[in-house]
Amino acid sequence: MSTIPGFNQIQFEGFCRFITKGLTEELDQFPKEKMEDINQNMEFQLFVERYKLVEPLIKERDAIYESLTYSSRLYVPAGLIRKTSRNMQEQTVLIGNIPIMTS
Repeated sequence: MSTIPGFNQIQFEGFCRFITKGLTEELDQFPKEKMEDINQNMEFQLFVERYKLVEPLIKERDAIYESLTYSSRLYVPAGLIRKTSRNMQEQTVLIGNIPIMTS
């Protein structure tokens, strides 16, 4: 079995690039037009530039020993805008988990 020199470093740099740049690019793929309800009274919008990755709930060591995925939760602020008054209710939405380490 042969190995690629520096493969771990290549993977690490690619992951860092995804976290710093690629994640925002992917979230930007969400529809640009504001989503509206059927009655056309409300609009929904994600504020992708303010996303947050939360520290994993378990320790790296525990993830390894228990064969669990070591991941961070991805939260994105979202706004629900009432068209009649233009009042906005903002809430942070859990989008999913981003694996930080795999076995």
